[in-house]
Amino acid sequence: MDSAKHSDSAPESKESETTLFDNLTWLSTKDAAVYLRKFRKKDGKPSDGAIRTAIWRGLLKARKWGRRLYIKRVELDRLLELSLI
Repeated sequence: MDSAKHSDSAPESKESETTLFDNLTWLSTKDAAVYLRKFRKKDGKPSDGAIRTAIWRGLLKARKWGRRLYIKRVELDRLLELSLI
């Protein structure tokens, strides 16, 4: 009976992980790094520097609101499909 509970809880956690970014159209640089699974090797934090480098190289289009950069999720999906990052 306990194994049935564990098997039921696993899909819920996977669903929550996949739906984390589904409702978001715009992602910050840190959210984009998590979405692309870009992490720093030394401390494991999301590497927003890698995202900013991709923006600077022209691989991503970003918009600036206030002092923050935001990227459309569709742009990140396009980047993944083209395997440019």
